[in-house]
Amino acid sequence: MVPVVGFLSPAPTQTVRHQLLREALAKHGFIDGKNIRIDVRVAEGKLERLPGLAQALVREGASVVFATGGAGGRAAQAATKTIPIVTVGDDLVGSGLVASLAKPGANITGVSILATELDPKKLEVLKELLPSAKRFGVLNDPQTSGPGRPQGMAETAGRLGVELQTIDVRGPDDLEPAFQAFKASGVEGVNIVSSSMLFNFRPRLGELSLAAKIPAICQFREMVEVGCLASYGILLTDLYALSGDLIAKVLNGAKPADLPIVQPTRFELIINLKSSRALGLTIPPPLIARADEVID
Repeated sequence: MVPVVGFLSPAPTQTVRHQLLREALAKHGFIDGKNIRIDVRVAEGKLERLPGLAQALVREGASVVFATGGAGGRAAQAATKTIPIVTVGDDLVGSGLVASLAKPGANITGVSILATELDPKKLEVLKELLPSAKRFGVLNDPQTSGPGRPQGMAETAGRLGVELQTIDVRGPDDLEPAFQAFKASGVEGVNIVSSSMLFNFRPRLGELSLAAKIPAICQFREMVEVGCLASYGILLTDLYALSGDLIAKVLNGAKPADLPIVQPTRFELIINLKSSRALGLTIPPPLIARADEVID
C-alpha cells in the first residue's frame, strides 16, 4: 500500500498548488500515482468544514497531512497527535501551532510564509505606487492573521502618514461588499493579505480591484497575473519546494519534532502595467527599475 499525503486546505480549488506539490515531491522520487498518492481535501472557503476533512484524512490512514493556512494547520493538529503534519502558515509560533522555530515539538513542522514581516513592506510599496494616498484598505483573512501582523501594518501606516481600514473576509460572499465599503470610505489602495483562501479567489479579487478603481497589492505574482497592480513577497514555487522537502523527509522516516521550521529566502516585486493603465496610474520609473518583473 502506497503512502498517502493528505492535502488539507481551506481554499475552493487546488489546481495550481496541487501541481506544485506533485512537482516538489517528484524531485525527491515520490511520484503521485506511482509510489505515493496525494489525497486533496478542500473546504471550498467554508472553514467550518476543515475539522471534518482533517478527521477524514486521519480516519482513512494518511501517512502525513500537509495543511495550508492557519485554520488548516489547527484542524489537522486537533485531528491527530500521532500522524506527522507539515503546515504552511504565517507566525507558527505565535499561533501556538509549534513550540519554537528550532524545535517545533510534537507531530508538526512546517514553512513560515513571513506574512507578518512582509505585509508592512507591501504597504511601503503601495505608498510608493500611490505617493499622494492618505487612506489604504486591508483585506484581511482573520484565520491567518496573528496579533503581530495588524500591529506591524498599523505602525508602518502611521510612519507613512496613511489611515488604515481593515475588513475581514470569511468567504467569497464577503469580497464584493468589502470593495464597496472601501470605495464608499475613500480608500485609495488596498493590501490583500497573504491567505490560502484569498489566493484562490484571485480572479475575482482582480476583477473587483479594477472595477472599483482601487489598486491592490498582493503577496504572490499569480495574483498580479489576474489583475492586482503589484505583488511583493515570496515565490509560490519556493514555498512548495520547501514544503516538499519537509514532506519527503517525513516520508523517509524523520520526525516532525526534529525538523526546524523553514522560511523562504527569496522575495520578488512584480508590477502589472496593464492594470496600471486600466486604473489610470503612472508607475514611478524607479519602482519599475527595481521590479523583478514587469507584466505588460
